[in-house]
Amino acid sequence: MSVVIQDIIIPESSSECPEWTAYFKKLEDRFGEENARLVWLKTWQVNGSTSCTTKPEFLVFLKKHNIDVSNVATKAIADISEIGGNIMGLGKNITKILSIGIPVTLGLVVLIILYFIFKTAKSVDVKDIANLTPEGRIATMIK
Repeated sequence: MSVVIQDIIIPESSSECPEWTAYFKKLEDRFGEENARLVWLKTWQVNGSTSCTTKPEFLVFLKKHNIDVSNVATKAIADISEIGGNIMGLGKNITKILSIGIPVTLGLVVLIILYFIFKTAKSVDVKDIANLTPEGRIATMIK
């Protein structure tokens, strides 16, 4: 739903290209060409439809009124890529942490296991080993 301020209809991203040209003409009539261009570009930055930039008639309109939407589109693309870069940067940091953290954690687990094996092996005698098999249990019972 387009917003109407006095008799000027402000287009939205779903608006057709002729609505954008009509919006500029209304702005131009009311505020002059230079001010109309600034207001129109700000509106385009917020609500612009990139599908219009592929239509030849719309491109002629832009050229006729010396309006350059490529900077707005470039800025929008740069903003999106910056967001993606931030997400990817977070992923890189997590990957770096995991690439160091997982081997360190696994090394600690192996050291703890080796410690308990060593500690247990110091207090084991032949009787304990013999009790591991049924024949050994019988032999230790007889003695």
